[in-house]
Amino acid sequence: MFETKRLILRSFRDTDIDELFDYRNNYECKKYQRYDDTSKNYLINLINVNKNIVFLSEAEQHLAITLKTGELIGDLSIFFKNRTITIGYTISYKYQRNGYAYEILSNLIKEIHDKYKNYEIVAMTEKGNEASINLLKKLGFSNEGYEEKIESYIFSLYAT
Repeated sequence: MFETKRLILRSFRDTDIDELFDYRNNYECKKYQRYDDTSKNYLINLINVNKNIVFLSEAEQHLAITLKTGELIGDLSIFFKNRTITIGYTISYKYQRNGYAYEILSNLIKEIHDKYKNYEIVAMTEKGNEASINLLKKLGFSNEGYEEKIESYIFSLYAT
């Protein structure tokens, strides 16, 4: 799909299941996530559904974030609705605090800006997730405020 200095964003592969299952079920990774299901069966289906997607052209897509050496280090979700693109991301507890989320998201934002002019990019995060709040601010997102109904801060960035 695309590469950065240290990372590759690609479709999921069957071989990703063990690492995906590991970090999706790790407390440090899931305490701020709202995964409905983290069972192996659910994750196998997630992989199967997202194996052959066309990058930035599906209504919903889930992608693998890997090091260039091949290790799965996280995943990225992208949702299209009207002229809004909502993103979500998880970096494995084994790889947090290395700048990987910033690296992949800053490059993703450039791709979106190039392909989808005048779209809004939205990300949501919970109150206690200071790392994600600071990351979104560093990426240029505006804090639109806290929405009680979804118990999240809403951050937005316009692709102009």
